[in-house]
Amino acid sequence: MQLSQINLISAISTEIEKQIPGIPAEPRYMNAIIKAATLVCEEFKKPLVKASDGMGLTAWLASDDVGSSSRYMAAILSGQFSAPNHYPWDGADLGRCIRLLEAVPELANQLHEMKTCSPQWSAVINNWDKWKELCEASEGKKLYQEMKLTYESLRDLP
Repeated sequence: MQLSQINLISAISTEIEKQIPGIPAEPRYMNAIIKAATLVCEEFKKPLVKASDGMGLTAWLASDDVGSSSRYMAAILSGQFSAPNHYPWDGADLGRCIRLLEAVPELANQLHEMKTCSPQWSAVINNWDKWKELCEASEGKKLYQEMKLTYESLRDLP
């Protein structure tokens, strides 16, 4: 994808002027705007790397298909690094966790280990097959509702 850097610079400048009317055109500010626009343009030039079956942990970690909950899951199941404890909040998060196991199939046999990480992870694993089915059937709204109700029910526990 190709973005117009000059149009992006103009859009950022216009938004900053809206938020801070009369802001002076200081070189430092312009350099920051140019730097930000350049960074965005460079990222959009790169191809997206999705998780693929059997790609392995290293390639998966370098892909664009990694989220907080899937990274945590990979850390726990592989034991090769650490990551903050996050669990999937919605179908997109769960989808990344599912694709992790497709990308690194040797981790699937240890999925049950996630149950000990938190009550939320225990709920994820207890509902894994059902939620995976909803996710793969593109039943995002229904999946989100089920996940939300499940997590809310955990708050009521002593």
